[in-house]
Amino acid sequence: MLTRKCATLAAFVLVGILFGCTSCAAQKARYFKAEHGVAATYLELAIDGRYKVIDREHMGVMLTDEGHWQQTGAVITFSPKDPKKTSYQVTENTYRRRVFLAITSANAAAGIVISADDTKKALDADYVPDHVFFKINAKTYSSETKETYPFHLIGKER
Repeated sequence: MLTRKCATLAAFVLVGILFGCTSCAAQKARYFKAEHGVAATYLELAIDGRYKVIDREHMGVMLTDEGHWQQTGAVITFSPKDPKKTSYQVTENTYRRRVFLAITSANAAAGIVISADDTKKALDADYVPDHVFFKINAKTYSSETKETYPFHLIGKER
């Protein structure tokens, strides 16, 4: 009888550990990058429901949007922190082993609307379209969103 109780307890502990690890893995921050000419835009979806949009150009790095996000199925809704900006939506898509976001809201804060079908056609033609957010890893996000411009402002010392 004691062995059966121990086996049952061990099974519950194992299921709990496995479920906990699966939940942790599913709750990692996600990062995306959209190329456009000599610049790029980066998106961080943090596990606490916050997001940041960072633009990187030849002159430096700038935070351009932030707020909260939530996902229902494939649809992600962004609610900007700035009350002057309206919320917008994207869909998360996977095609040919690439994860990308297709902007569905015609909203200046969201960016250029490029349909998921148009992105898939471009990928079929071995072309990675500009202005589409593709998933990147945390290391790439971290290294590419750092301020590394080699020049400094001339003026008063900080």
